[in-house]
Amino acid sequence: MLVLLPLIVGCDGCRLNQGSDEDAEQLKQNLPDITSRPAQAYPMSRPDAGNNNQLNGAVKPGHWTSAEFTIRSNGEDRRGVVQSRVKVNRSRISLDDEIAAGLAEAKTPESIIVRRPAVLPKGQRRRLDTRLLVPTNGSRTFESVQFSAELVSNDTAGRYGLQDAGFAALQAQTYFFVILTDRPERFTRLQTSNWATPFRSEQEFAIKGDNYRIVIPPTQGVIPIAETALDWTSTAVLLWDDVPVNALTMGQRTAILDWLHFGGTLIVNGPSGADSLADRTFRDLLPIASDGVEELDTDAARSFLRSHNVDTDQSVAYATKTVEQNQGQIAVSGDARPDAMEVGEGGLLTEKRAGRGRVVQCRVDLMSDWLTSWQSYDSFFNSAVLARPPRAFSLSEPTAFMNPLSSTTDTQSDDVDDSANPTEDALDELATLPPVRQTFVGVESEAIAPSINTSVRFFSRDSRMPGRVADNIAANNSAAGKADPDADETKDAVADQPSALDTLPGEITNASDTVVDRNANASLAPWISPDVWAHPVTGIGGWKNDSPMMAWGREQLQQEIGVSIPDSALVFRSLLIYLLVLIPINYVVFRLLGRLEWAWLAVVPLAILGALWVARAAQLDVGFARSRNELALLELPKDYSRGHLTRVIGLYNSLASRYRVDFATADAAIEVVRLRGSDKDNEANLFGQIAPEMQFGFENGPSLNNISVGSNSYGVLHTEQIIDIDGPIHIQGSAPENKSDIDADGSIDRKYLTNDSSLELLDAIVVQRDAEGTIRLASLGTLSSGSRQQIRLNPVSNVVIPDGLPMGLTDWIQRLLSPGIVPPNSARLIARVETPLGELSITPDSKQVRSQTLVFAHLAMPSRPPARQDANLVRDLIRPRD
Repeated sequence: MLVLLPLIVGCDGCRLNQGSDEDAEQLKQNLPDITSRPAQAYPMSRPDAGNNNQLNGAVKPGHWTSAEFTIRSNGEDRRGVVQSRVKVNRSRISLDDEIAAGLAEAKTPESIIVRRPAVLPKGQRRRLDTRLLVPTNGSRTFESVQFSAELVSNDTAGRYGLQDAGFAALQAQTYFFVILTDRPERFTRLQTSNWATPFRSEQEFAIKGDNYRIVIPPTQGVIPIAETALDWTSTAVLLWDDVPVNALTMGQRTAILDWLHFGGTLIVNGPSGADSLADRTFRDLLPIASDGVEELDTDAARSFLRSHNVDTDQSVAYATKTVEQNQGQIAVSGDARPDAMEVGEGGLLTEKRAGRGRVVQCRVDLMSDWLTSWQSYDSFFNSAVLARPPRAFSLSEPTAFMNPLSSTTDTQSDDVDDSANPTEDALDELATLPPVRQTFVGVESEAIAPSINTSVRFFSRDSRMPGRVADNIAANNSAAGKADPDADETKDAVADQPSALDTLPGEITNASDTVVDRNANASLAPWISPDVWAHPVTGIGGWKNDSPMMAWGREQLQQEIGVSIPDSALVFRSLLIYLLVLIPINYVVFRLLGRLEWAWLAVVPLAILGALWVARAAQLDVGFARSRNELALLELPKDYSRGHLTRVIGLYNSLASRYRVDFATADAAIEVVRLRGSDKDNEANLFGQIAPEMQFGFENGPSLNNISVGSNSYGVLHTEQIIDIDGPIHIQGSAPENKSDIDADGSIDRKYLTNDSSLELLDAIVVQRDAEGTIRLASLGTLSSGSRQQIRLNPVSNVVIPDGLPMGLTDWIQRLLSPGIVPPNSARLIARVETPLGELSITPDSKQVRSQTLVFAHLAMPSRPPARQDANLVRDLIRPRD
């Protein structure tokens, strides 16, 4: 019996294992065919870095963004298509607003359907990404949007719903601040900074709007950030810490470079950031030519702190002592590049322009203890690093209690005062303050213009389109320095575009479209450009079908197409006349001729003549079935070979057609523009009402299907691409190897313009506006690829602007020469290209294609505003102890 015991135990063990396997198999059988996890919006934050109570992330209304979702097929291998869309969460929309607007039964704003392929091996969890245009609800704000998706299987034609996700909706002034780091715990200090989220005491009930949403993406595997600059417009700042550049895909690197040149701010954090960006792709953009590390110079640190110290801050001595006591602090060694600018003193912070954007490099770690313990740290980051205006803190009840600012001194004491350091007691007292007002110096309102928090913008989306002011430029030049040339810009806005006038030039609005006092303009003039208009919901950089440039393009295309859509009255009138001629008149004429039988023979020619007359009355050109007209704007950053191409495409049909648009690269986006007066989302024709569908991942670039254009009608498309022109258009000195593009006085006169691109530029004009506001022009004619021509600036009266250019380009060029949209100390090239740019195909083909592209190249950019410290600190508001 004892011999048989092991066998019995062994059998029991086998039976137990068999039971576990059977249970696991039974569990698998109980799983649904498809399981998924909620989508996550890009840029995605790691779980241990905080998510602002938004588990699925946040998006910015009116901006393109990327997102990812996770799917697993539990039953079998599957292939299919994932269809997704985003809609505004109606529960977050004020019902009072809907009733007031008569929209109680209005359809919930939602995006178009986006399709992407999905290949799902059995039992494997797959991460798939997609792109989407976050919808807007007019000028009304909302708090969140809902992402929904379903898998359409190829084999069974079954539909499997995926988990819904909710994304928070950022306000107009709020933008992402992305940090690439493998040590997220070091950056918690930034998440509580008063420049990211305005200071709020416990006695305040209102939630103040964020300026920045801090996001720290996970760095394991593919980093969840977008791969096209068109999806980076909701990001204002990228802080690069210790993540190597080769951890990013090539698409992500290119997207960051494009985003940077169109206004992004890249912060390189100390030695770790310099080492991470040693790749040649980014190395030449860094302000410091790094050659290693060295020990931090205490004198340089002291000078640096004093140059950025708030006048009421007495903690500079403590911060300096911390540096002295902690020997071995390291800093980036190497000389600053010739075109770099030192910010403050001590040489620890340097920045360099990259197109419109800035690369800010700090020789020391920005999260060093001796910096973060400094009470002026938030002021330093706000003004020196982010280039924002100086701020002032005050109590909403000034008579409550407040430290007098008379303690301000020009020279700080070197004596160490421990009481000047933030302690727990002091922080507790800050929390019990009455409501605190945080405003910019010289400004009464707490509202913040989106253009203060971000510099990312595209001319076709964010710039005003002034009236035709070429004849008034000379008058502006004579008045330069005596009056603000942009003060009366309002009357020059596009008259038929109400959205362009939501924010008047020089005014600032918050998300509720509250206009800030115009007296703030003088204080904020260095930070706010009057040529930029901000949408009350999307802010700056958002996708706009109603921008001034788009409005002008649609109007011009309608004139080019020459289509006048007939109304119902024409149909009834034509039918009535036809019947009168065919029956009573025809009968009377042949009855008088005595040949009544001929009246039957006359029916055929009368019918043909009637059809020709109706076609003429309806302005239907029977010479071709369809035509395509497009106007485009190619914006090129300074010294950069990639540009932003915006097209307004008009498609005209004599017979109904459905179109498909395909792009060859991923850096593209498209939307069908709803024409004014249309109350339907889809054009009703012989194809029925079929909504357009966007596709990603099927080919190299995106595509848009089911673009329906009815008979004797036209549709308008809005497309944007980032394209490469094989070389920059830039300014050189007298010698080709001389890269000094601007003299000490800011003039480009007598310099050489070099066209290293593949474009042949026609009717090229260079415009420069100096610091006094004077406009001067240089007419260069034709610039072929590889050519080089000297710039000779002349007064406006001596330059003849080409007249009679095709498709209204003369009017467009004259508008772009307006002083109101040319910032002081800047220079631009305006030229045209006759051939279509960008790899785009539209099917079916059009027999008649006309295209004109205006090239808008930045040659010189205004310098950044000077870094100015805050007027005081929040802790200055603490009640003085007796």
